[in-house]
Amino acid sequence: MVSAILLKKSGEQKFFWNIDANVGFRSANKTDDVQLVQLAYSVRATRSDIPAESKRAFAAVKIGAPCTGLGDDPLVVAIRVHQKDRGGTQDGHVSVIHTSNGVYHDSGGDHLFMLAALVNNIFDAMPADFPRIDKHPSCPPALKASVLNVCTR
Repeated sequence: MVSAILLKKSGEQKFFWNIDANVGFRSANKTDDVQLVQLAYSVRATRSDIPAESKRAFAAVKIGAPCTGLGDDPLVVAIRVHQKDRGGTQDGHVSVIHTSNGVYHDSGGDHLFMLAALVNNIFDAMPADFPRIDKHPSCPPALKASVLNVCTR
């Protein structure tokens, strides 16, 4: 289930949405987790600073469609394109954020979790409403229910 986390950034805590299990290639692909990543790619596809090839991959992601976890699934393709663009781990899935600062370390150095970058895209698209991403016009039902579960407690 999509959940709330606080990440420490420059001494401050910042609200982020997290996923319960990895999304993408050979992953659990839980419905609301998938829908959060799909919404983020839908938003990312509208940015003007994204290369055309990447935009096409992101735009091919359909919000609300199940993710098969196979290599040719549009969400897996988008994740791989995004990973190639940004560097870091290239495993075909979006990982659960499991550090307090949203950064992981590998042989190439420190990297922001891809999910943190994706959630930042949603924030940039709706700063007045964030974290209420359920108010985004494209927010699908399972994600909306998870967000409301957190935000209306």
